[in-house]
Amino acid sequence: MTETILENNFPKTFHAAYETQGVYNIQRNFFSEINATTTEWLSESEFRFSGFGMKLLGWLMPGAFKKQSMKYLIDFKNFAEKGTSVSDI
Repeated sequence: MTETILENNFPKTFHAAYETQGVYNIQRNFFSEINATTTEWLSESEFRFSGFGMKLLGWLMPGAFKKQSMKYLIDFKNFAEKGTSVSDI
């Protein structure tokens, strides 16, 4: 998998693209301060598929991509709020 940083304007935005055989994924992350101890994080995911197999999988099982994306969001939330790493699990 190849990661390409598209925009790194931290702490406001961080956008990256992830590419592997048959899948191109763009992650757009927006951060805004609510108060001194709270940050709102908005994450947008875009998946583009190439090749018949991946296009079919994306069409038949969109929930699998949503479920995996949610897992990554929860992992990052736990890291940011509690310092928990996925390697600790």
